[in-house]
Amino acid sequence: MTLEERAVLAAEDDSLRNELISEYRNFILSQASKTLKRSVTQSDDEYMTAMIAFNEAIDSYNADKGRFLSFAAMTMRSRLIDDIRRENRHSAVPFSAMASEDDDGDVIEFEAPASENRDLRWEIEALTGDLKKLDISFMELPKVTPKSRKTKQQCFEAVRYIKTVPLICEAVTREGVLPIKAITDATGLNKKTLERHRKYIITAAIVLTQDYPGIAEYFNFK
Repeated sequence: MTLEERAVLAAEDDSLRNELISEYRNFILSQASKTLKRSVTQSDDEYMTAMIAFNEAIDSYNADKGRFLSFAAMTMRSRLIDDIRRENRHSAVPFSAMASEDDDGDVIEFEAPASENRDLRWEIEALTGDLKKLDISFMELPKVTPKSRKTKQQCFEAVRYIKTVPLICEAVTREGVLPIKAITDATGLNKKTLERHRKYIITAAIVLTQDYPGIAEYFNFK
């Protein structure tokens, strides 16, 4: 019997339902961790939220909805994001934190993309957590953003190189280590520029290599 067939039967069979929930406990944990971009354990409230969503997925699943695990993952992600929205409705990081300055020192406000599929506030909260692990404050972003077009271009040349070398990309995005010598040797970029904008480059590398489509609009250099 396929998993999809079991899921359909579990909607009417509590014994099979409990069996599925127990069998896919690690899947539920991994999906919650992936959505929240941090480790989630069985003692966390978010685990209970994800498990309830998994249970709801069993109730609403049918063969027309494709693979059950994909459907369950989507259901859990939606429920977790909804909870984040409610919790952060009055405490979300302000969009003003993503404002920058042009060459004349004038403030350039960040405009959120119009797509309803991009929950930018949630992305900001998630990115704030990722950066905190690397001792970088999201609120520092306006201060460390390059002011001139030339400097920003150099920073993105560094990011483009980082993205092409998996080991370096892992060191930058997971450990917050910027291998300046390796980058300058490969690209010829100015060492002092890289040092001065280390936090910006690390942040840009994280955003452009991970699941931050809304914030990526801010970082995409054109």
